[in-house]
Amino acid sequence: MITVLNGGCATKHPSSFRMVRPEGLPNYVILIVRTAGAFCINNQHYCVTPGHAIILTPHTPYSYNNPDGIYMDDWLHFQAEDSLLYQYPTLPMNRPFPITNMDIFTLLIKQILWEKSYETSELGKENIHALTHVLFNHLISSYRSREHKKLGNLFHEQLQALRLDMQNDFSELPTIEKYAKRLGISSSYFQHIYRDFFGISFQQDLIQLRIEHAKYILTTTDLTQEQIAELCGYTNEVHFYRQFKKMTGYTPAKYRKSQITLY
Repeated sequence: MITVLNGGCATKHPSSFRMVRPEGLPNYVILIVRTAGAFCINNQHYCVTPGHAIILTPHTPYSYNNPDGIYMDDWLHFQAEDSLLYQYPTLPMNRPFPITNMDIFTLLIKQILWEKSYETSELGKENIHALTHVLFNHLISSYRSREHKKLGNLFHEQLQALRLDMQNDFSELPTIEKYAKRLGISSSYFQHIYRDFFGISFQQDLIQLRIEHAKYILTTTDLTQEQIAELCGYTNEVHFYRQFKKMTGYTPAKYRKSQITLY
């Protein structure tokens, strides 16, 4: 179980600031570094750029500042009943590693601190435990992305937002040209980084998203095949019928019937 002690988001310190803890702290510390910084951890020196995370274990000596200006970070101090080294063995401890999409970490830390301050019931403790687990999962995901060195990481946030748009609105036909322009890159490069990031081509992914959406509507509504085709972005009902059968092995009507019989 995780016990949160303190924390903050977008905390700013002047250029004269220098944090020095020669014996560390008796608890864990997470730092989400939002500016440049110079760190010394266990007598190892690191020059850190914005967009790095550091997980400090108990009693680890460290110091840091930004000699070139203000220093800013999100931070969380907490205790853990079981060692994080055993809970999250793939995460590096006591050294910086790059992360993507810093905003998700800010959001999670804010919510954790909210639960600590305003939700004092047992549910609040459970929420904190769940949120910190999500926080660590995102740290693991970012660290693995760094290891894989995917080209798509250069456009990590844009690609995520783009794909969510694809999932949430099928009324307007998305095109490679449209999304490439949105990212400010060529159509061929867009296709390359999309496949590299998601492991599937843009066109194939779009088809899968449409068919998954169609499957959901078929099993939760009594809309006609024509209406479902339109909701999933198809202008041609026959094209929807053929693509659905190719992807699932069923016609839309047979798929609906097969799912209804399961329940």
